Amino acid sequence: MPKEIAALPSSLPAGTVFLIDDDDFILQVQAELLRSVGLEVRCFTSSADFLRAYVSTPRECILSDLRMPEISGLQLQARLIERGLETPSIFITGHADVATAVEAMRRGAFDYVEKPVHGQHLLDRVYAALKLSSERYHERQARITREARLALLTPQESKIAGWVVAGKSSREIAELGNISVRTVENHRARIMDKLHVTSVVEMVRLLF
Repeated sequence: MPKEIAALPSSLPAGTVFLIDDDDFILQVQAELLRSVGLEVRCFTSSADFLRAYVSTPRECILSDLRMPEISGLQLQARLIERGLETPSIFITGHADVATAVEAMRRGAFDYVEKPVHGQHLLDRVYAALKLSSERYHERQARITREARLALLTPQESKIAGWVVAGKSSREIAELGNISVRTVENHRARIMDKLHVTSVVEMVRLLF
C-alpha cells in the first residue's frame, strides 16, 4: 500500500464502513487504513454476523471479500436486495473471481476491487460509495418528509392542491369544485401552511 494516503475529501462527511472478511489479519489491516482517514469501521468475520448486527447509518458502505464461507458475496448482495437495503457494497476479489464480481454488480453491487488491493484505489471507491449512500439517504428523507406532509391534507385539499400546481386560478378552481373563490383562498392558505411552503413554485417542487 502507498505510504501517503489521501484524506477524506472535505466536501464529504465521514461515514461508516462495514468491513467483512474471515481473515483476521486482512480485517485488521483494512480497518487501520480506513480509520486512518477518519472513517468509522465496524468489523465482521462473516456475512451472517453482519446481517444480524446491521443498523443503518446516513453515510455507509459495505466492503467485503467476495469469497466468504456460508454466505458468499453474491448471496450477501441477494440478501441485501431481499431486505430492501440500498447500502452500496464493494467486493474484494481475486483475478479468478472477476466474472463473479461483475455479476454481483449486475445484481446491484456498487463496485469491486481486484487483489492485490492498493490503498488509495480502495479509498477512492469507498469515498464514492459513501457519497452515493449519502445522496440516497437524503432522497429517502425528502420522500418521507413529502409523504408526511401530504398525509396532513384532507381529500378536498389534495384535490385543490392538484389544481393549483396544474396552474389553475382561484376562480377556475372555484368553478371546478363548485365552491366560492373565498373558500378556495382559505383552502390554499391551509394547504401551504400544512406543506410548509410559501409559494406555488415550492408546492410544485414538493409535489413533483
